[in-house]
Amino acid sequence: MRPGHEFLARSAALQMLWVTPEASLPNFGGVYHLNLTEEGINHECKLCNQMFDSPAKLLCHLIEHSFEGMGGTFKCPVCFTVFVQANKLQQHIFAVHGQEDKIYDCSQCPQKFFFQTELQNHTLSQHAQ
Repeated sequence: MRPGHEFLARSAALQMLWVTPEASLPNFGGVYHLNLTEEGINHECKLCNQMFDSPAKLLCHLIEHSFEGMGGTFKCPVCFTVFVQANKLQQHIFAVHGQEDKIYDCSQCPQKFFFQTELQNHTLSQHAQ
């Protein structure tokens, strides 16, 4: 782990989570710029309208949406490791799996996602007319 970073995934910029405050994701052709460390700003789940004070918390919530009604376990979509907490799955994905492992592609921009709920939320928040 790099000095000064709480957590930095091994892959591309879209994989960054819990990094130094100055780190942010690139702007893909002006489509969307997201700083995953923007605390205190409201981040809305477009699937249920719940608000979160950080993008990391919203992402964990979207993982929870993905596994609703599945007995309280969270399975990695890449290696199928099972976790009992969504945030542990979130940490695992960003530490172990890379951009190339994302299976859900946005049809309107270059972003890719691990979970369909992430793609749905992204589409509703970034590409809704």
